[in-house]
Amino acid sequence: MITRLVHKSLADRRRGLLGWVTGIVGLVAIQMAVYPTVRDSASDWGQATESFPEVMKDIFRITDYTSETGYLSTELLSFMVPFIFMGLGASWGSRLVAEDEEAGTADILFALPLRRRSILGARAAAGLTALLLCAGVFVISLAVGARVLDMSIPLGHFVNAGLMVFEVGLVSFGIAALVGTSSGHRGVGLGVAMGSTIALFVFYSLAPLVAIFERINPYNPMQWTLGSDPLLEGFHADTFAYVISWLALGLVATARMLDRRDIAG
Repeated sequence: MITRLVHKSLADRRRGLLGWVTGIVGLVAIQMAVYPTVRDSASDWGQATESFPEVMKDIFRITDYTSETGYLSTELLSFMVPFIFMGLGASWGSRLVAEDEEAGTADILFALPLRRRSILGARAAAGLTALLLCAGVFVISLAVGARVLDMSIPLGHFVNAGLMVFEVGLVSFGIAALVGTSSGHRGVGLGVAMGSTIALFVFYSLAPLVAIFERINPYNPMQWTLGSDPLLEGFHADTFAYVISWLALGLVATARMLDRRDIAG
């Protein structure tokens, strides 16, 4: 029964999931297509990026822009792809139960011979599967593009990048799951999750410039994820453990909240 519920959750949102996948592939393809131009005029691009204000270079962590890792880190991992995964995680997390409440089908869902927590777990498993699928597509897109352009970045480093954006998605998923389930409104869950993760991203980005943000950065989930340089440094087991702990606490709190709520049919 739980397996069927996971499959149904994924099947019901297959078109939306296809849209996310298409967007990720398209974004990687566009940025990969631009890189040969940057590589062929490395000296000009190097001078251009050196002329950027230090504030901009600090915020976007721009270092050695014309190198393979520097270019991909700046163009894909410093802003655009993490925001895609913030939205993806928030979208799936906010719908765990709230979607059924808003559609008036929650009474049917909870009439199944399953505990509420089992249903929540099945929905969460579907959301995490969607996140993992999109992260895998991101890794494959990078690997294919790198092969076409004869880049020297090892496949393992692309896997690290995929894990990083997957972790970003987990952060927003956990927030959206808790808020969406407790409020019964997916719009509230989506809005709070996106607002929170964007605020965390801003704190992380401005940390080199604002002393108080720098002091709280070790406790900022964005530092645990985006603060690593996966294309150069590799996998950070400690940061992955922090994010998994964040998600686990969020889902436990969500389950407790769901047990105590009167679900509207």
